[in-house]
Amino acid sequence: VFTSGATEANNLALLGLAGKPPGEVLISAIEHLSVLMAAKQLMDRGFSVQPIPVTADGVVRLDALLDLLSARTRLVSVMLGNNETGVMQPVDEIAAICRSRRILVHTDAVQAVGKIPVDFTQLGVDALSLTAHKFDGPCGIGALLVRAGVPLSTILFGGFQQLGERP
Repeated sequence: VFTSGATEANNLALLGLAGKPPGEVLISAIEHLSVLMAAKQLMDRGFSVQPIPVTADGVVRLDALLDLLSARTRLVSVMLGNNETGVMQPVDEIAAICRSRRILVHTDAVQAVGKIPVDFTQLGVDALSLTAHKFDGPCGIGALLVRAGVPLSTILFGGFQQLGERP
């Protein structure tokens, strides 16, 4: 789904994948502001949002993720590469853990796409955000890759372009 940039892609991912409240969303403690603000919107709508702690090196703690996952968990969002530290997260491992529990996974891959090889299929995520200006493309162009068959609710209304996902 083409978007106006990563902020919109991240908003579409969290708001579009979480479903209807009540439920729970887990996000890493080091997410970009666009994910944090989308998570706040989910809280305002009745979702519980829990941060996943990271190690002193800034890597998501998989043991903490396992402890936090519950029957209420609908979505986990963890950035692929941190925008401030450059630390890479074990997104493929996170996706495997969540897939075994039928929990959707989103990754904000903005800082990684165009800098390192990123394979959507190998990561095993359900959704991936990116933006063109991070790899010398024009500003104002982003995208949310969504695995086939994953339900995505729209957050913008008034048109039927892109199969009704975004006007």
